Parts: sequence; structure tokens; C-alpha cells
Amino acid sequence: MIRASLVDFLNTGCLGPVRPGASMEEIVALLGEPTKTIGEPAPHATRQPYWLYGNLEISFAQPEGAAPFVEFLQLDRPERLHGVARRVAPRLMLDLHGFHARSRPSAFIRAVDEIDKVSVCLVDIAHYPAVTVYVGEEIEINFDLGAEDPVETLPALAGYARRLDGEASWADFYSYDPRCRPSRRAREETWPGRYAPFMLTGRDYLAALEG
Repeated sequence: MIRASLVDFLNTGCLGPVRPGASMEEIVALLGEPTKTIGEPAPHATRQPYWLYGNLEISFAQPEGAAPFVEFLQLDRPERLHGVARRVAPRLMLDLHGFHARSRPSAFIRAVDEIDKVSVCLVDIAHYPAVTVYVGEEIEINFDLGAEDPVETLPALAGYARRLDGEASWADFYSYDPRCRPSRRAREETWPGRYAPFMLTGRDYLAALEG
């Protein structure tokens, strides 16, 4: 049984030895065969391979002429994460360090060792109120607010941030390989400047909660 730490995952993007960039063979050696697979390796693939292990989901990139490697790790269905530790794959136990599905975005930010690596977006891709916490370029934690109207201009920051931090629910957690295009970069390249008014540093987000 592999023992990993959610706080380490937040800071390193790795679940112990399970890491972005690993080969399919390495993942099978560590975790065994997946519970479910979608897609298949090239040259027969109609879509890239995606493996499911309980709460852990793994997407593989398929560079031309090279073996597939882990594009991203995803922790999904956080409502199942509770208690001191939780088995997120048959061979992988995750120490939660007090985190659970209702943990606030600010709690994740405070658990990052280097606060200057943290940035926050206060809307989702469709401009609905939401929180996405980024740690560097490769780590992304999403929080949903539920049914809301979209916002086109940033409301008064202190009140908006406090409402989001108190009401948004943890939805998922991604860790990307640096060779791949994380959703943050894809968003910025597809819609240049559209999300900039809703972006702030981790320090400024925490300061807004205290303002």
C-alpha cells in the first residue's frame, strides 16, 4: 500500500511515487490495473487513454513517436474524502490532514509552502462565480458555488471573496506534467485578458478575506 499526503500533493503535484510524467508501465506497477479505462494507446486510439482508480483519475498524453505518459492526475469526488485518511485507489492511501469536501479555498492556500506561487481566479470558464486556486503552473484546485448568475465585472473584492470562500465547495484537484498545456494556460491563450480582472495573488486573496 502506498501512503501519500494531500498537503504534499498540494505542494509537489505528486502522490508519493505516483506523479505526472510517469509511464503507463510505472502506473500499473504502482497501482495495479485501473478499475476502468477510456481510450487506448496509439496507434489504435480514437481518444487518448484515461484511467480510473476510485477517486484518482489519470489522463495520458500521447506524443507522436513516443510512449504515453501521465498528462495529469486528478482527484475527483471530494465528497468521499473524509476522516484522517482515505483510500483513493486500491493501492493508494491518502492522508487528508484535516481537509474534506467543505474545506475552504483559503485553507488550501495556507497549506502551500510558498505563498508567492499561489494565484486565484474568482470565476469559472463560463464566468460564473467560482474559485480556482493555482499553485505554480501545474497544480489547480477548483471550487464550485452552484447555481448563480455569471459576472462580467469584479464585485467589491472583500465581500465577494468572503462569500466565495465561505460558500464554494471543493470540486476537484489537478496536477499536470510541465510538458502539457494546463487549463489555466489554455484559458489565457484562448481568451487573452478576459480573466485578468478576476485574477489575484494568493496573498491578496487572503488579505481580501481579512479586509
